[in-house]
Amino acid sequence: MDKDARDVKRLAPWPNNAGLGHLLPVFTVCVLFTSQLMNPLLAQSGQRSITSTQSSDDQSQVADSKLPGMSSAQESKAKKDNGEEGTEKDNEGTGKKAVSSLILTVKLALLEDPRLFPYEIEVEAGSDEVTLAGKVSTEAEKAAAAKIASTVPTVKSVSNKLEVVKELPEMIAHRHDEIITHHVKERFAKSATVTAAHFDVTTEQGVVSLSGTVRFQVIVLEAAEAAREVPGVKAVRTDKVRIESEG
Repeated sequence: MDKDARDVKRLAPWPNNAGLGHLLPVFTVCVLFTSQLMNPLLAQSGQRSITSTQSSDDQSQVADSKLPGMSSAQESKAKKDNGEEGTEKDNEGTGKKAVSSLILTVKLALLEDPRLFPYEIEVEAGSDEVTLAGKVSTEAEKAAAAKIASTVPTVKSVSNKLEVVKELPEMIAHRHDEIITHHVKERFAKSATVTAAHFDVTTEQGVVSLSGTVRFQVIVLEAAEAAREVPGVKAVRTDKVRIESEG
């Protein structure tokens, strides 16, 4: 009896193991079925993620594409921030100065004529008329100035108010001589030797004359060479300079 009881106990687990054996295929089938159900869900989730990313990119592209088509107020603000609005206004303001441009054009044309070059001729301009004012030395020069001004594009009429002054060339020459004398003296001041000689300087028709007394002739040469460097000087006369001997 005892032996039979031990055999029964030893064989008792077999039914349970046999039951698990039957359940294992069922469990495997359930796992496979569940994985097949999950794969479409994962695929749909991935597709949604890709679609969301593409949608974000499309929205960004749309936002960028709208920049060129922004409203005029927004565009004006953007230009103001970039400093473009002021540039456009400056350009517009420059374009409105056509009258000044006409004045400069006429003045430059007058300066190209050797007969009129020495004279200071003032030019005033309206919409299509220019006015000449100033002084010239002959009637021929006055007529020449009007003719030159009339050849400038956009000029339809010329009001010639130039005054003829026959002594004008001499007056201009005298003024030039004064300027030359001033520059010669400035040049002498750069040399201590020439400054110590105390030369008297005069200019007539571009010819510089020196007078005074020195001990060494080389000082006279230095002064004459310094005067020669001044623009407008035609010659330097030193015959009035006396060389003083010692004793």
